[in-house]
Amino acid sequence: MHPELIPGLPSYGFLILIGFGSGLFVFRRVLQLRGLDVERHTDYILWIFLASLVGTRLFHILFGPVSYSDHPWRVLAVWDGGLSFQGGFLAGAATTFLLRKRLPLRHFLDAGALGLILGHFWGRIGCVMAGCCWGKSHAHWPGTLNFTDESAAGLHYRAAGLWPADTALPGLVPVQLYEAVWLLGLFVLGVRLARPSTRPGLIFAVYLAGYGLGRFFLEILRGDPGRGQLFSVNSEAFARARELGTETAIFLSVPQAVSLAMLVTGMVLYHRWKHE
Repeated sequence: MHPELIPGLPSYGFLILIGFGSGLFVFRRVLQLRGLDVERHTDYILWIFLASLVGTRLFHILFGPVSYSDHPWRVLAVWDGGLSFQGGFLAGAATTFLLRKRLPLRHFLDAGALGLILGHFWGRIGCVMAGCCWGKSHAHWPGTLNFTDESAAGLHYRAAGLWPADTALPGLVPVQLYEAVWLLGLFVLGVRLARPSTRPGLIFAVYLAGYGLGRFFLEILRGDPGRGQLFSVNSEAFARARELGTETAIFLSVPQAVSLAMLVTGMVLYHRWKHE
C-alpha cells in the first residue's frame, strides 16, 4: 500500500492522529448529550490516552517479534507502527480504574467506548496503509492485499527470506479491513444504543463483548509474527485444516486470551447492569 502519504509523512501516524481527533470529538459529544462536565472529563481522558499509548508500545515490545537491543531509540518510533491495541486497552482500563472515584463511571465508559471504537477504526485503516498487522498468505483467498517492499509486511518477508527478492510479494488476507468493518459495525450499534432510555454502561459492555468476539476469530487470520503463543498443538493435520502452512498451530495467542476476557467481562457487565 502506501507507508507514506507524501515523503516524510507516515500514513500510519497521520491516520492515528485522525483517529484520536475523531474519537475525542465523539467522546466529548456523548458527555455533552448526557449533561456532564466536558472539559473536566476531557482532562481525564487525555491522561488515560497517554497511559494507553505507553501500554500499546510496551505490549508490542514484550510480545512482538522485533528486538530493539541494537537500536533502542526505535522504541520511541511509534509513528512507524508497532502498537498493540490490546496493550493500550489494558493500560487504559487500569488507569480508568484508578480514577473511578472521580468519574461518573458508566457514563464515562460509554463515551470512551464510542470514541475508542471510531479511533480504532481509523487505526486499522492506518494498518492497511502501512502494511502492518497483516493477514496470512493464502493463494486462494478472495480479495487479498498486495503490499510494497517498503511496507512492514514487505520488509518482514524480504528480511526473513520468506519470499525471493526477484518475485512479487504474496497476496495477504485483508484482516485489517475485516477488523475495520467490524469496528464500524460496532460503532453504528453503539450510536443506536446512545439514546436516553439506554441504561448507563451498556454501550461499554456491548463494545467489550462485541470486540472480544470479533478479535478472537480475526486472530486466526493474522499472519504477522509475535502473537504471544500461550498454547499450541503440534499437529500437521490440525495445521493443514486451518491452512497455516506450518506443523505448529497456535491454538491460543495472547491477543485471543485477552479477547476471551473482554467477551466474558462484557457479557457479565451487560447482564448485571441491564437488570439492575
